[in-house]
Amino acid sequence: MHLQKFMKTQTNSIPDIPVVCYHSIGPIANHWNRNFLTLEVPYFEDQVKFISKHYDTIFLKEYWEMRSGLKPLNEKALVITLDDGFLDNWIWAYPIFKKYNVKATIFVCPEFADASTSPRPNLLDYWNKKVSFEELHQWGYLNWTEMREMIASGYIDIQSHTMSHTKYFISDKLIGFHHPGNDCLYPVGNLFPSLKPYHISDPSFEKQVPFGYPLFEEISSVCARIHSINPVFTKACIDALKDFDFANYSFQKAYSLVENTYQQFKNNNELIIAVEEEEQYKKRLEYEIAGSKISLEKNLDKPIEFLCWPHGDNTQEAHAVAMKAGYLATTTGSKIDIPQSIDRIPDRIGLFKTKDNRFLSLLKAKYKLGTFKHQFPYYQVSKLYDLLKKAS
Repeated sequence: MHLQKFMKTQTNSIPDIPVVCYHSIGPIANHWNRNFLTLEVPYFEDQVKFISKHYDTIFLKEYWEMRSGLKPLNEKALVITLDDGFLDNWIWAYPIFKKYNVKATIFVCPEFADASTSPRPNLLDYWNKKVSFEELHQWGYLNWTEMREMIASGYIDIQSHTMSHTKYFISDKLIGFHHPGNDCLYPVGNLFPSLKPYHISDPSFEKQVPFGYPLFEEISSVCARIHSINPVFTKACIDALKDFDFANYSFQKAYSLVENTYQQFKNNNELIIAVEEEEQYKKRLEYEIAGSKISLEKNLDKPIEFLCWPHGDNTQEAHAVAMKAGYLATTTGSKIDIPQSIDRIPDRIGLFKTKDNRFLSLLKAKYKLGTFKHQFPYYQVSKLYDLLKKAS
């Protein structure tokens, strides 16, 4: 039977295999405004140790084969994924995966690959007394050498997270102004893409764009039709806010200083000077999806067959582009309703910490995994919780 036809016959009986999701692992970087993505090492190690005792970790290709019926289902199978390709995946997570004989997949965006060519010190070096503990406190993104070494170990696989992991302005809805401490990765990264891998560690990153730079409604690159803002309006905002007290930033106070100008540009249809045309969007979609696959395969000398959509944003059109490019499956994300199918990786299970308590954090991880697997008592507790929630 033809593979695609065979797969279609299996969609009503696709086995459920848990897929766990992490991002950053390691010490909290207090200077980073996205440090909510970081799970500290003690909590992470507790969870990995538990997984190693109760599950058989697999890569996504084996996951896809089991769900397709091409390989016998392992009832203990579990997939671990880490999004974004942070440097701490190499420094902290990878050595812990090795320690517990656990496999994991890292989703990487080529535009974020660090330009360095030597592996930075990691926890293995510290355990072997080659470096001090302080030398491990680095933040950024993986370089190609680190990725290749992890792949060669057999514990880590690398797959695609699209090329850019960015967002673009999609309307004339003004939502803020750039200010100190603002999460400016996307507006600054779009203007200076070569600086993106260093936005966590480089304090000058936010200064690449003047404070007062206007920010508009945005969505993920793969869904966005880019709206280009009139640079005359942008300059007018920056000039109007040049003496603004950004140390005590308030959007409403800043907006009051540019409101008349904003309304004038809107009323005269001068705020948006261009909207991305369909052909431009399709070319950019190819770059994000097929381009990332080509880049990763070239730099890592391995097949790239799975794609995780940043921010959970995607469309059926973007998914179709991925299938045409040669991917076997993409994530569903949580923002669109997609029926079960072999070429989609269902919602992943995020494991975090709970109330800064290791016992509660591990218990919550056990609860999430146990509920997914319909295990007693976790599944029964979750059903009771749902009933009580509905009753209230």
